[in-house]
Amino acid sequence: MDRPEERSLLDRLRKGDTESFRIVFEENAPLFLAFARRLLRDADAAEDVVQNVFMRLWIGRERIDPERGLRNYLLVAVRNEIYCYLRMAFQARRESQTPVREPEDSTLGQDSELSARELQQVVDQVVDHMPSRRREIFLLSRRQHLSNAEIARRLYDRYMTRLDTYRFDKTECHTCHHNTANQILFKDECADGCAGCQNRSCMMRKNDEYLVQQALQLLKADPRTVLATVGDTPDSVIEHLEEEGYRIEELDYYLDYYDTAPEMPEAPQAECYSSEENYAEAVKRYEAALARFTEHTRQLEFDVTEGRVRKYAIIGMFDVEIRYEDIPEEEREVAVEDAAGERTVYVTMVPASPMESLLRQDHRNRQLCYEHITADMKTLFRESKVSGNPLTEEEHQMFYYAVIRHMADDRLRQCGIEPQNQWRVTEEERFAAAGQLTPEQRAAMIRLFLLDFFRTTARDYNCTDEEVDTRLMCRFADLNFEAQSRTVQEKYLATYERRRTKLQEQIDDLKAQEEVRALAESRESVAESIPEELPEEPEATPDTEIPAPPAEPLIIPADPEFGPNETAESQAA
Repeated sequence: MDRPEERSLLDRLRKGDTESFRIVFEENAPLFLAFARRLLRDADAAEDVVQNVFMRLWIGRERIDPERGLRNYLLVAVRNEIYCYLRMAFQARRESQTPVREPEDSTLGQDSELSARELQQVVDQVVDHMPSRRREIFLLSRRQHLSNAEIARRLYDRYMTRLDTYRFDKTECHTCHHNTANQILFKDECADGCAGCQNRSCMMRKNDEYLVQQALQLLKADPRTVLATVGDTPDSVIEHLEEEGYRIEELDYYLDYYDTAPEMPEAPQAECYSSEENYAEAVKRYEAALARFTEHTRQLEFDVTEGRVRKYAIIGMFDVEIRYEDIPEEEREVAVEDAAGERTVYVTMVPASPMESLLRQDHRNRQLCYEHITADMKTLFRESKVSGNPLTEEEHQMFYYAVIRHMADDRLRQCGIEPQNQWRVTEEERFAAAGQLTPEQRAAMIRLFLLDFFRTTARDYNCTDEEVDTRLMCRFADLNFEAQSRTVQEKYLATYERRRTKLQEQIDDLKAQEEVRALAESRESVAESIPEELPEEPEATPDTEIPAPPAEPLIIPADPEFGPNETAESQAA
């Protein structure tokens, strides 16, 4: 990254641009992480060191000097952080390895060691239940043995926000007990006026009020101004302005992408020059610069009025700035039709003036309003039940409008509804006609509606006269187009009857074959059931009673001697 790009990046970082901080972190963190790992030989400790450095870089971003090399600054910061870490680690190791002189009485030494261990456990429990910041101060003082000044610096860099970063009125802050300048612990740290605020909610509330007030003052001073944000505006400010009815446009680029206003030249002072000739030359240069400034300002104001330049009041984290953006002309494809036919031409669209932009925005706001109303109304209609009250005349008109709304213009002309001034019947004309329909127009309209209904709803495949829609369609045709309907139906019904007759013949033949096949199968089953030999009759003895002969089974002969239509008498004859 070359120096101009780095200076621009650091300048945006000073103003609180989170994207710039992300770029700085991603480009430099891996390098210094590897450097810290090589020196510490501890991956976790190296990550803590690098994170602490970049955290302090973000907290103290207002003090960044863009002219100073960023990588050299980070190298020194990481090196110092590594040194502090090693010093604290060495101190802790030395304390843990310091030998304890045992007393002459071993029993007393064991009791003292036990008492010290129990005391340490009690202290650790008390420390664990301390508030987070008090616990941090205690550990920095008792475990890391830092001085009060070092503790104050660490806490100030980590938790405090410098009040001089903000632009709101700080009259109340001078005597506030949350101001670190009024506290003994940070007295030395705030000697240079870099006081911080410990009441973050109060500080953010004052900052939000200041940003809202500044934005509205700029908008009131010049109604052509567009309130905008580049992504770093506090959410509470945007919500407040939008609740008041103002629109905040979200821009696509960072603040530095947009132009600033011409800077008025500074008038020379006679006492700053050694001779009258030098002062006269300075006056001439000033007058020439002032003329250029005046012309540039006049042209800028004209372009803003014409819409060629858009004027923004960009709301940042701490202040509101006026910036400008050139709006180029736009070419669009437009289809035109003339004697040669339809063709496409390119038209240059001039940027809209501030007045036109405001009117368009007002129209869009109205559209948004009724878009939400329509969506909620549809939900209401879907979830509610209709009332049982008698229909009003207005509801009758709405019903016929709903019918007319989906009818083509040629259908409306058949009902006697003609357009007034245009080539098509507008929605307003349709609604007006719906309230003035004659009985004849209503009859024609109902019939036209039914025509379109049957044409679009009745199925034209897998349908028979058993379908309600198909049956009603044919009946409607009989009522209104009797001759044509009879011709159409007789034509296809005749074809259907011929096909049905042939199919019926095939069906009858198939049934006869199935009957013959069934009769043959039954005969075969009866023949299989006749026994081959009858059992011998037992001989009668004087002491035994001769049993009656068994009844002969009913057996249908396999080959009867007469047909099913002949009788025994006719056969004997």
